[in-house]
Amino acid sequence: MSATLRPAEAAIRYHAPLIAPLTTPASNPPPSAHDDTLSENGVDPSSDKGRLIVAWIARISADPAIAGDVQRMSRLHLNPGARTQLLSDGLERLSPAMRLQYVAMIGTFLDTLVPSDCFGLTDMSDVVNRVSMNAMSESDIDRYFSILVEILRASASDATLDTPTDQQYAQAEHSLRFSLLRELGYLHANVARYTSYMQAPRKAAPVDACWAMRVMMHAVLAMPDPERDVVLRKLVGSPGARREPNE
Repeated sequence: MSATLRPAEAAIRYHAPLIAPLTTPASNPPPSAHDDTLSENGVDPSSDKGRLIVAWIARISADPAIAGDVQRMSRLHLNPGARTQLLSDGLERLSPAMRLQYVAMIGTFLDTLVPSDCFGLTDMSDVVNRVSMNAMSESDIDRYFSILVEILRASASDATLDTPTDQQYAQAEHSLRFSLLRELGYLHANVARYTSYMQAPRKAAPVDACWAMRVMMHAVLAMPDPERDVVLRKLVGSPGARREPNE
């Protein structure tokens, strides 16, 4: 049946950067300045969760490795496209272990905080951005912001990224195909449904896209390293990142 799962390589190519909602400010205003934003997200500013979020915002705003680059922080807050590329670039520059933590966190959010139709959306980044801070537990929020700090610090690096070789991509695609099959239970109906989705993902019904997103996420997280990290880099990658071939 593995030969029938041709869209495994398409699953690597078709992706949206997995960027979670960003709430950090460009400066460090008093906590009361965040009350409206917190309320709009369903979080009581006077609650323990509200105070936790404000404390993280203050911590990030005071981090010299992040707040010291005014131009970078302006791009982060004022330009959605630049923000997506900046965060994707930071995710690519994380260590493999930290990158895995981030994607595993997104997978947990998909499994526990997202309805079966993904809010009626079909794009992964749109779905992730609909997950509100109010829906997260305090431990989720701590985990999210601790990883976000590392992403923002990594995005400040000027180091040139290496690029996996063609052989590494081929090995990762092969490993992903079999991980997808295991996740689909080797059932013809599941394989056919996933294949149909990958042939026209932008035309899929939200419930089918949502199901396929979860299948893809579970399959990738179940892959062995180093093949898994090659796929993770594609999932979070930015086409504008600075790279050099890895011969």
